[in-house]
Amino acid sequence: MVDVHTHRIFWTVHKYAGLVAAAWLLVLGVTGVLLDHHEWRWLSQNSVPTSWTSDRINRLVPGTVMRHVVATPTAIVGGSERGTWLSSDRGQTWTKVGFLGIKHQPQLFGTAGTAKATFAGVMLATDDGLWTLDPTGATARPLALRGDHLTSISPGHDDRTVVVVRDHTELLTIEKATGAVTPIVRGDRVEGLGGAVAFNTFVREIHFGRGLLAGEASIWLNDFGGVCLVILSLTGLSYWAVKRNGKSMGLSLGARRGALKWLFRSHGPLVGLAAALPILYLAVTAIPLNHIYGFIDATKGWEVSRASLTPAYQGHTLNHEIDGIVAWPNQAGRLSIVSRFGVLESRDNGRTWRTEPSLPDPSGMAGANIFRVDDRVFVGRGGGKSLVQIAGTDRWEPLSGPSTSLTSATRQGDRWMVKNSKAIYVADDHAAPYADAKIPFKHAVSGTTLFLFFADIHTGVIFHEQFKWLNDLFAGLAILLVISGPVIWLRRRWV
Repeated sequence: MVDVHTHRIFWTVHKYAGLVAAAWLLVLGVTGVLLDHHEWRWLSQNSVPTSWTSDRINRLVPGTVMRHVVATPTAIVGGSERGTWLSSDRGQTWTKVGFLGIKHQPQLFGTAGTAKATFAGVMLATDDGLWTLDPTGATARPLALRGDHLTSISPGHDDRTVVVVRDHTELLTIEKATGAVTPIVRGDRVEGLGGAVAFNTFVREIHFGRGLLAGEASIWLNDFGGVCLVILSLTGLSYWAVKRNGKSMGLSLGARRGALKWLFRSHGPLVGLAAALPILYLAVTAIPLNHIYGFIDATKGWEVSRASLTPAYQGHTLNHEIDGIVAWPNQAGRLSIVSRFGVLESRDNGRTWRTEPSLPDPSGMAGANIFRVDDRVFVGRGGGKSLVQIAGTDRWEPLSGPSTSLTSATRQGDRWMVKNSKAIYVADDHAAPYADAKIPFKHAVSGTTLFLFFADIHTGVIFHEQFKWLNDLFAGLAILLVISGPVIWLRRRWV
């Protein structure tokens, strides 16, 4: 049992830490939950003026406008989670692609099929199923899986099919002529995982909801922590207000006692104790992430044993872990995916997986992009380390030109075109030095997405570049609250 003196100290610490931090912890809780769900369309397709957001965030905006491109010799269709657009004048103007039967634009997560003289046969994977472009590229019609969230796509093993991933989890084959869907029986066994994980990767993924439990469970735990931060902030402030000003509010003694009892019970044992773990790990990991660039530099080369890490790193399941897919042409059964474990390959149509043996450091390629155009397979990676392979050669060639990770590629007549966050590039050969095509695309849609706006608030950079030090303070206060709260409860229990 906690003695009276110790209880008083912890009560005082908890009271003043809560009063100082409550409002901002409420903001962090709300924005944190929103940032856990990039898939929510309204966060990407509603925007605020760029004048509202910081220079740091505004530098990221162009990359959100257009991630995927497909081109004929005279036109380009490009899109992202913000929508899909068509240009017939080398990007001087862009018009929205119409999706037949709906008024909105789905989020675009990938394309399959090569445009030749027209866009006929080009497939679009969206958060509202699979669509096909008409020959002009001006409209798209639904083909299959309406209402389903298709997070990546690849041309199939033969010309009759495409392969898609539903919700980062399920693998499906779709007949292009009929829209018939056939599930691919996917296994979870992953061989060849590296024995170590970069320490800064582990810290980042813990905070971002990918580093504790397998599948979506880590996101749910983060969401729970964020919601509880909101409830604890509101109930804590309400408890203080009723105790201090209840009489002046016109509340009777009995009403004040009842309110205080209810607020204490909901604030402490019901929510506070249950949320202690997620709030603690979110606060602890927030401090190094407030100084992300210095943290990465300082911990470069630090590794932790995979065997000692949380279930998310053990390779027990690929549910909600598949971020990109390629089906290799004329090689039935061969699939490649990008996941938290890097680039993985299957030779038995998804039943077993191993790290891609021909790639340099395949397990270190988590976060890369993988996509295929005709018989070329691209792996987009940052730092100018993107690679391309002609299917059947088993030899990866470095792709020269773009310095940041590629997000898509296409043919434009006899030329190759690739896209990254900065520009659209062209070359005469799939691996030759690419040059900026000077095709403007950033004006296809204006403003900063709500997702980035909330990220700006969450980090505090929207107010000042050095707000990170205040965020450190609030994270420290959250840790104090997590520690002092249970000590108070041990003495007072249910009041």
